[in-house]
Amino acid sequence: MEPTKADLLAHLEDVPALVEVRGLLRRRGTSLVMSQQRAGAGFALAPDHDLAVGIGAPEPGLADGLAAAARAAGIEQGRLRLRAAPEVMEEWSAEGAAAKAGVVEVFSWGGSPDVLAAQAGRHEVKIIGAGDPAVEELPAPMRRELEALESWPATAVALAGGEPVAFAYAFVETETLWDVSVETAAPFRREGFGASAAAALMLERAEAGLAPIWSVASTNGPSVALAKRLGFVPATRWGDWRLP
Repeated sequence: MEPTKADLLAHLEDVPALVEVRGLLRRRGTSLVMSQQRAGAGFALAPDHDLAVGIGAPEPGLADGLAAAARAAGIEQGRLRLRAAPEVMEEWSAEGAAAKAGVVEVFSWGGSPDVLAAQAGRHEVKIIGAGDPAVEELPAPMRRELEALESWPATAVALAGGEPVAFAYAFVETETLWDVSVETAAPFRREGFGASAAAALMLERAEAGLAPIWSVASTNGPSVALAKRLGFVPATRWGDWRLP
């Protein structure tokens, strides 16, 4: 019998290394592509994000099943991103089932609320929730990114002259953790707006008992530096690749 998302959730720890896959398993809009060779191994497929996140150690032979599931979900060829443990990516690369492979660094938070409060206070920041009319006032790229989420508890928007220029939100959330995502309009980058939005949302979600993680491509130096400035420390790594 094929495992269900509930079955898998019951056996996966709520830890930083598994935040993304556990968060996607909690969503209604995701599906499973499971291995027939390795028990409990496979991918959680999130069509709205062109993303599949590994469970256990799925074998490279699962690439055909993933490609078929991606086509059925309307994902254009070459756009599906895969994430799993680095050793899984290495196995897929060795078998020719991985292209454009890279590494995603995962950080857990070990900083001070005082540092967050100081960072959040550098710019005007507004917290908005789902259904808030203020969502319609966001720039189109920010609004589209939020609309791609099945649900989101809150978003922090940094303002410049009263206009939204950066925002932070939870890409995925589990029972105790959430993954910080930050977007800043190009003309306002490197001015601390994204950091202020992220810090404000981290303080807000802490009141709900949720701790943040930060995941970023190892080649994204500015984002890695921002994570460290906010008090994040290295926790683990994911492999990140596309189907050839």
